[in-house]
Amino acid sequence: MRVRSLIAAGLIMFIAAVPFVSCDRFSPEAKKAKHRERGLAYYEKAQYQEALIELKNVVQIDPKDADAHYRLALTYLKLGGLPNLQAAFGELSKTVELDQSNQDAQLKLGEMYLLSQQPSKAREHAEVVLASTPQNTQGLILHGQSLISEKEFEKGIAELKKALELDPKHIPTYLTLAQAYLQMKNVPEAERALNEALAADPKSIDAIVAMGDFKLLTGKPDEAETQYKHALEVAPDKDVLYFKLAGYYQLANKWPEAEATYQKLAALKPKDETPQLILGEFYKQTGQREKALASFQHASEVNPSSTIARDKLIDFYLDLGKLDEADKLVQVISEKNKKDLSARYFDARLRLARGKADETIEILQGVLKDEPQHAGAHHILGLAYAQKNDIPQARRELTEAVKLAPNLREARTALATIHLAEGSPDLAIEQAQAALRLNGRDLVAATILGDAYLRKNEIQKAKQTFESIAKALPNEQVSRYRLGLIERNEKNDAGAIAHFEEALAINPHAIEPLDQIAAIKLTQGKAKEARDRILKQIEASPKNPLFYNLLGKVWLQTKDAAQAEAAYKKAIEITPDLPLSYTNLGELYLATGRQDQAIKEYEAALAKNPKLVGAHMILGMIHERKKEVDKAKAKYEEVLKLNPKFGPAANNLAYILGEEGTNLDQALSYAQTAREQQPNDPSVADTLGWIYYKKNAYLKASSLLKEAVEKSPNNPIIHYHYGLTQQKNGDLAGAKKSLQASLKLSETFPGAEEAKKILKEL
Repeated sequence: MRVRSLIAAGLIMFIAAVPFVSCDRFSPEAKKAKHRERGLAYYEKAQYQEALIELKNVVQIDPKDADAHYRLALTYLKLGGLPNLQAAFGELSKTVELDQSNQDAQLKLGEMYLLSQQPSKAREHAEVVLASTPQNTQGLILHGQSLISEKEFEKGIAELKKALELDPKHIPTYLTLAQAYLQMKNVPEAERALNEALAADPKSIDAIVAMGDFKLLTGKPDEAETQYKHALEVAPDKDVLYFKLAGYYQLANKWPEAEATYQKLAALKPKDETPQLILGEFYKQTGQREKALASFQHASEVNPSSTIARDKLIDFYLDLGKLDEADKLVQVISEKNKKDLSARYFDARLRLARGKADETIEILQGVLKDEPQHAGAHHILGLAYAQKNDIPQARRELTEAVKLAPNLREARTALATIHLAEGSPDLAIEQAQAALRLNGRDLVAATILGDAYLRKNEIQKAKQTFESIAKALPNEQVSRYRLGLIERNEKNDAGAIAHFEEALAINPHAIEPLDQIAAIKLTQGKAKEARDRILKQIEASPKNPLFYNLLGKVWLQTKDAAQAEAAYKKAIEITPDLPLSYTNLGELYLATGRQDQAIKEYEAALAKNPKLVGAHMILGMIHERKKEVDKAKAKYEEVLKLNPKFGPAANNLAYILGEEGTNLDQALSYAQTAREQQPNDPSVADTLGWIYYKKNAYLKASSLLKEAVEKSPNNPIIHYHYGLTQQKNGDLAGAKKSLQASLKLSETFPGAEEAKKILKEL
């Protein structure tokens, strides 16, 4: 019995002890302590994501644990990035709310307010610290910085000097002091502060670089270069110093020195892809494409797992038009993950480069659904809409790209192009200048800037812009061509020809300057000189079909159709796939009354390129002239498939449908499209007015037809349409006058017999 009772007693004691031990081990305080211990251990090992999870568990258990909030803030700051900085701000705010005595939290929160340009709030936190410890150096510095931010320079400087008395070796304070003096335009005191910083620590990289910046700012570039070089001597392993020196060289247009500096860094770190990427960007910016490609390829070889190097290489392949090479890399990404954002973005760019704008738009809309802030996707989407001639939508997308990524130079340049096309030169200038601030050697942006000045008739500014391009880029022809246009506009034919000849010397295959020279000669009545100059250029570029097309036009202008025909046929012989030669030959046949031959040539042009809007349009007009209405309609419909906003085709198709009277709603829709695109064209106003007449909307018809008559007073059909509308509106005197005007201009126009009949009735 005794043994049994001892066992029973032991069991009772064990069972009683178990709940006691279990409650202690799994109590909230124990859990909190365990999470805190793990979080701090992870933080010490720089495993910040793991630390974050553990510290979040601490504040979940105890939301009022000020130290845990503080540790969380420090972890977020270590992780970096805007979302984490925002989270750190929240945790610091919670920390000081729970524990005002945490001075480091107060100071860090104050610094964040200062960075967000809220100096008064920053000062509040500095004052909390200084109230308990008036000699706190960081508190004095924050207090001083907040005062300086509000232009209270004297008070702010006094605070910084107090901090320096307490810590005369604190280099950042000297630098802040120097910046304050510079804001006050007190250059001697700024230099004194920088010299004191260097005296306190002659090897301070920050102080040496700051002195270099000061020398550059005060117009002493050679001394600035000396300081930047000295910084590299002190710390040859710091990448940022190479970038600083190379950046100075670029600013000073010392391109070989900049290249050598980047190359030195690349040689110093042969297993790091970053210097190669920077070097590639430098070569790209300076137009050294082959070197840029080699650098991007090298970067990918150095680190095959670098997505940045891979994307830079794909991007540059696309810039170079090496679509197959880009496609191979994109396929590799897609095979691993079909939903990869980069793969889809680059796939869209590939499709756009291949002229598949609709497919591009569809892909990018998917990308933006997943990542609405993707500036690159907005940029390329804008280009795709521009390719479809949907200019308003292109402008919206490019504007969004620039908003999301202000440094996306290519988007700014594209937006400048759109603004110029829309007739907004001021907006074009704004975007072009912004692009040039990002890269002063952006030829496209500089050209747009000059063109925008020309559009505003600010000739001198345009001339200066193109002269700057010509000076900076001796082998660039576009600026010479534009300068020639300016001289021609100013009636200086000799100066214009000189610039056009310079352009041809740079690029003997360029058609535009040769076209201008020929035009000047023809205007001067020197047709033979024009032909001789073209023939001379053909000797330099014998396989250039554009030159033969130009020769044909010159022959045609001098009424020699046989020679023109021979020139166009020679162009076709050289390059059978060039549609222009066929369209020119078609125009020749039209001009000489050979419509069937014209149709044949335009059809040949479309066989080479089915997307030639102009060829479809002309064929539609020929068929309409030949009373082949169904064929004409088919051609106009083909044009509108290619470009739904092409006004001339919409207008002509609307008129045909209006005359047929079978589908007036569709006719009205086409006419309204034409009106949107060509609001000042009297023939468009006539078409829209005539269709409103057919739909019995006589008041609307009357205002449009009155406008058409005023703008095109010599068109009998428009007078006829207006007269009929006036009759329906009860203006019989006006109707009589308009119908008489129509018959006075022509007694054989379509509708003339009807006009005569109505006049008899009136």
